[in-house]
Amino acid sequence: MAVGSISSIGIGSGLELQSILDQLREVDEEAQLDPKRERKAELEERLDEFTVVKNKVLDIKSAALTLSLSSTFNARTIESSDTSVMTATVLDSTATGATQVTVDRLASKSSWLSDGQASADSIVYVPTSQESTSGVADPASGAVMLEGETLTITFAGSTTISLTAPAGGWTMNELVSQINSAADNQGGPGDNGRYVTAETYTVGSDTYLRIRSDTSGGTGESNRVEVSETLTGLDFEPPVDVFQYQVGSDVVTLNVEADTTLSGLAALINDDADNPGVTASVIDDGSGSSSYKLLIQADDTGEDHRISVTTQLDDIAMSEETGAGGASLNAQVTIDGISYQRQSNTISDVLTGITMNLAATGSATLTVSGSEESVKDLIREMVDAYNAATQELRSNTAYDEDTGEFGILAGTSLRGLSFDLQDLMTSTVRADSEGEVTSLFDLGLEFERDGTISIDEDTLDSVITDSFDNVKAFFLGDDDRDITGMADLVNDRLRAVTGGSGQIEGEKAATNEMISDLEDQIERISARLDRRYEILSKQFVELDRYMSQMTALSDYLTSQFDSLSKSAGGSSGSK
Repeated sequence: MAVGSISSIGIGSGLELQSILDQLREVDEEAQLDPKRERKAELEERLDEFTVVKNKVLDIKSAALTLSLSSTFNARTIESSDTSVMTATVLDSTATGATQVTVDRLASKSSWLSDGQASADSIVYVPTSQESTSGVADPASGAVMLEGETLTITFAGSTTISLTAPAGGWTMNELVSQINSAADNQGGPGDNGRYVTAETYTVGSDTYLRIRSDTSGGTGESNRVEVSETLTGLDFEPPVDVFQYQVGSDVVTLNVEADTTLSGLAALINDDADNPGVTASVIDDGSGSSSYKLLIQADDTGEDHRISVTTQLDDIAMSEETGAGGASLNAQVTIDGISYQRQSNTISDVLTGITMNLAATGSATLTVSGSEESVKDLIREMVDAYNAATQELRSNTAYDEDTGEFGILAGTSLRGLSFDLQDLMTSTVRADSEGEVTSLFDLGLEFERDGTISIDEDTLDSVITDSFDNVKAFFLGDDDRDITGMADLVNDRLRAVTGGSGQIEGEKAATNEMISDLEDQIERISARLDRRYEILSKQFVELDRYMSQMTALSDYLTSQFDSLSKSAGGSSGSK
């Protein structure tokens, strides 16, 4: 229903007033709004086409931009004849050619492996002695164990030696004698026929008491020594053991507490603030009941990172694995009969501009190629992009004989862009000293009848192969002689066309402004028609009401006349 219409219009009069009103509104809209709506649709279509053209021109610019970079012409690719032996990377401008490389040895990480343990929780430091935590000035005087105090020594978890001090107590020397001569301490497996031996030792001016396994060098649970006591003057604890290793000139000394486990020792090594670059781990090699081993491995390869374990724990023996027997940890490659050793399997200082990544022993040929193929691809890409852009422009600016109309871009400044692009692609640049390559025609450019261009592949291959430096000069130009290269000519010109303030964006802005103006006009006309037909609707309502009244009056008069006529007819009959 049209704006301002009332659905009941015409009911009273029986006239099709609503239909008449709607038709009038439709005629007005066709005359005043439809042309503007059609024009707006055309402009919106033009706006979309601007984006299509811009993207195609940007494709030309992208290829030209890449051709304007010296790195494009200096780029190198490298291939390995056997990637299972090595792969490689190459720097720009590296000399082309092939080199055979023999990998004699890979760089490896130094490693040490312990003997087997029952589990990761196996203890690698069983205390076989206990030492007093404080000393005395004179071990022969002054009681260190007072009357009634007790001292209990447990050996190997089963044998117990218990002492209780008499009146007057015992000095340190007397306590030593009592321990060694105790009845429960006789008949042991030790060197002196005892289980444990007590002895004094001096640190500075103080004398300390040590209780140790009587077996010299005894280790493990069969020689564990534990002490419990109620002494006022002495406390006992096991001494700290030492694990020491060296990497290069870095010497690391770790203090290992009693009852440290295999996994605990690994954590102690890894968490050490002075760790010079090693990683410890507990592995299970699956060899049987004692398959858990401590592996210490250098984080980096090479001789500079060789590990040497200089002080071991008594309860765990370690031996050198990788690098054992003086085997070199360095990588070694042979090139042209000369051997080179390096710390790593990544070698970048033997072949100029080439980094070798060694993977296995064996031989491989490394072949460095230039950028000829990639440059040919870029030239083809630029030509293809030019053809796509010019065909798009011509199809949207040319006169169509079938429709009798010009293309949607014909009324814009882009109607001449295809000719600008043609002039640009045929530009002359005299940058190479020999004058061999001065235009794209020298690279095989040919114009087709439909306005597109093609490249003669034989000519392109020949020029790229025989005169690559001249091709490079053509595209890059010569800064010393202030000659702009072909690539920069194209790139700079098309930047002006596609940039934020360029030709295409300018046309888009103007078109958007026209669309906005049309939208304002459509809105104003629609509002005016709404007001007009609101008034007409009210007038049609009054007309309908009036016609309804007239119809009612007519009906009334007709009925009255009919009644009078019938009355008159009846009277005549009765006479």
